Amino acid sequence: MVPIRRLVHAGWGDLCDMLLDRRCPGCGTSPPRDREVCGACDGRVGRTGVALCLRCLHGDRAATVSQRGCPAHGAARLLLAGPAFEPPLDRIIHAFKYERASALARWVASLLPEPPGLREGIGREYVLVPVSLHAARRAWRGFDQALLLAREASDRWGIPVVDALLRTRDHKPQAKLDPDLRRRNVEGAFRVPKPAAIWGRPVVLVDDVATTGSTLLAAAEVLERAGATWVLSLAASHGGSPAAGPGD
Repeated sequence: MVPIRRLVHAGWGDLCDMLLDRRCPGCGTSPPRDREVCGACDGRVGRTGVALCLRCLHGDRAATVSQRGCPAHGAARLLLAGPAFEPPLDRIIHAFKYERASALARWVASLLPEPPGLREGIGREYVLVPVSLHAARRAWRGFDQALLLAREASDRWGIPVVDALLRTRDHKPQAKLDPDLRRRNVEGAFRVPKPAAIWGRPVVLVDDVATTGSTLLAAAEVLERAGATWVLSLAASHGGSPAAGPGD
């Protein structure tokens, strides 16, 4: 009976895929059963993370940094990011964020680099904080993509998720602004309603894409003022055009 049940389940899944015309968001081909991204697109996306300085992402100096941090800005605003925001990853993340493809969360979250010291003493103190959406934007989108990524990362690493950030206003989407406007756009956009949740804890701040780093910088500063001992930013991808990319 069990093999027959499996065959029926698989056949039903194939029928649903056919009726729904399920496609890989990266290339438009049909992905394998129980996968959201086809093998070809998955293979084209690297799994090597890079360490960057969030402050340097504002300009033209987005070079990787050493373990000691950025020569110009130290280690206070470090970003660990996944692969570059290039095809096919740009199309996959766009589908995840703007086409209600929340099922892609696990695949996108797999690109998040592992934070340092995860299996040491400091790793037991980490909390994952997603970069929150405004309530109106979340209602329109149907989900908060950073929160989904943080939950997937929590399942993988065993770090608790603390939804500590509150987006205080529904500002213009960052994707439509140049770097200078992005910085001004997020000024005063966050607050921490319950500081006790992060007080004295190292925070791992989670987002999908870091373009200029403006949103992550604004969020990190608010978290530190609320009592976080240290803030490390994680993004599933980095780069893209500041004038057209969907990141922060």
